Amino acid sequence: MALTPERVRAFREDYRRESIPSSYRGWRHLAVTSTLCLAAAAIACLGLDSLHPLELLTIPIAWVFANLVEYLVHRGPMHRLRPGLGRLYKRHTSEHHRFFSREMMAVDETRDFQVTLFPPWLTGLFLGAIGLPAALVVGLLTSTTIGRLFYAAIAVYYLVYEWLHLCAHMPEDSRMGRLPGAAQARRHHGLHHDPRKMRRANFNFAIPLFDWLFGTWDRR
Repeated sequence: MALTPERVRAFREDYRRESIPSSYRGWRHLAVTSTLCLAAAAIACLGLDSLHPLELLTIPIAWVFANLVEYLVHRGPMHRLRPGLGRLYKRHTSEHHRFFSREMMAVDETRDFQVTLFPPWLTGLFLGAIGLPAALVVGLLTSTTIGRLFYAAIAVYYLVYEWLHLCAHMPEDSRMGRLPGAAQARRHHGLHHDPRKMRRANFNFAIPLFDWLFGTWDRR
C-alpha cells in the first residue's frame, strides 16, 4: 500500500488519538533517554584514570560492536516478525514506518517524539540485556578497565543514535534539524523510509559501516 501524504496524515491523527497519552511530553522523553545513557556511561567511568593510550582503542571497537548490533536488530526483528519480539516489530514497522514516509520525514509537534524515540523500556533493554553482558565478557577477556570503557562507549553510541535519529525527523529548518550531520542522516534514513527499500537497505543509521560491508547501503 502506497504511503501517500494523505494516508500518512490520517495515520498520524489516529495514532496520536489512540496511542499517545495526554500526559506524554516529548522533551521529557528525550531527557529520560539522555539521563539513562549518560548515567550508565558515567557510572562505568567512575574511578578510571591514567588510561593507557591503547586502552582508548576500546572506544572505536565498542562503537563497531554497537554498529553491528544496530544493524542486526534493525534488519532482523525490527523488520521481520520473530517469536517473542512482536512488540519490537509492531513498534518499528507497523507504527514508525507508517508515521514517517520518505516524503514526510518531519514530526509535526513534540508529542510525535513518542513514535520517533525508542521507549525507555527498550533503552533499558539495550543497556542492561545487551550492553552489560557484552561489557562483562570483554572485561573478563581483557581487564576491568577495558570492560568499563566498552560499556560507557556503547551507552554513548546509543545516545548519539537517538539524538541524531530525532534530528533527522525534525523539520529541516528547525534548530535540531540544522545540527551538523542531520541533513546527511535525513537523506540516508529517508531512503530507508521508502516502503520498497525498508526491508533491504540502510539498516545502519548514523554510521553505515555494516550496510557497506553487507551490501545494503543504498545512496540513490
